[in-house]
Amino acid sequence: MEDLIKDIKSVISEFQQSLSLHLPALEAETEEFITSKSQDKNAIEHYLDRLLSLTTMGVGNDLFVKLLEYYKTIDSEGAAFYWEEYTREE
Repeated sequence: MEDLIKDIKSVISEFQQSLSLHLPALEAETEEFITSKSQDKNAIEHYLDRLLSLTTMGVGNDLFVKLLEYYKTIDSEGAAFYWEEYTREE
C-alpha cells in the first residue's frame, strides 16, 4: 500500500511539473491583460476560469491572484465571486 501511495505522489508531482512548464506563457497572457488595461470582462473571466482550474492542481496560484486583483478594479462583484471559488478550493 505504501508503494502505491508513493507511486501516486510521484505521478502527481510529475504532472504538476509538466503543468509548470506552461507558466511562462500563462504569465505573459496575464501580463497582457493587465498592461493593456483590458476591460473585456468575458475574456478576463474565461482566463480566470482557466487559471482557477490550474490552481486546483497546485499550479498558477500567483497568476490567478494577480489577475484577480486587476479584475477587482473592473468588476468588484465578479472578482468577489472568483475569490470565493478560489478560497473554496483551498
